[in-house]
Amino acid sequence: MKPLRKLPSLLALMLCSTVLRAEEQTSTYRVLGLCSPDRQEDLRQLVSTAPDVQLVSLDYDKADAVLRYDVAKLLPAAKKPKDLTPEKITKALNDQIRVKGKNTFSFVEPSTLPADQLTRLDIPVGILDCKGCRYTAYAAIAKMDSVERATVNSETRMLTAWIDATKTGRAALEEALKKAGAVTDTKP
Repeated sequence: MKPLRKLPSLLALMLCSTVLRAEEQTSTYRVLGLCSPDRQEDLRQLVSTAPDVQLVSLDYDKADAVLRYDVAKLLPAAKKPKDLTPEKITKALNDQIRVKGKNTFSFVEPSTLPADQLTRLDIPVGILDCKGCRYTAYAAIAKMDSVERATVNSETRMLTAWIDATKTGRAALEEALKKAGAVTDTKP
């Protein structure tokens, strides 16, 4: 019978460790700002400076990042479960990187459209010889509601966007690029 006496303490220990870990979460986010391959290292370094966030994995081709964080540390003022909405968690994650990243990276919910339902558009954008130029072209369209992913390539001078073609098209993207001063070529 003595082993049964230890059972409540063992159970209490297990419950306690479960409660302590219950605040830690791992979630997948779409990354805005991941416009070219060199930006992967920028994001890795930036997240490493955030005290309450860990980058578990990064998929450049999908612009997805898996983040691990402790909700209690990320949102210490949240006292009730209803205070822990996905929107508040995402905002807190973005707050961790916004200033140090000079507002060039942010996390949003992952794409809900399957890859086979996205339309790929390649748009010539002219000279992209610096990181700032590449980011300007990218930023002009990346936050558009219908753009799921975008990249820029300085060698080919091409912006590639994967879009929901039911919501937008090439003309709207080219117009956004022109408005932002990211000069597009007139070649088809």
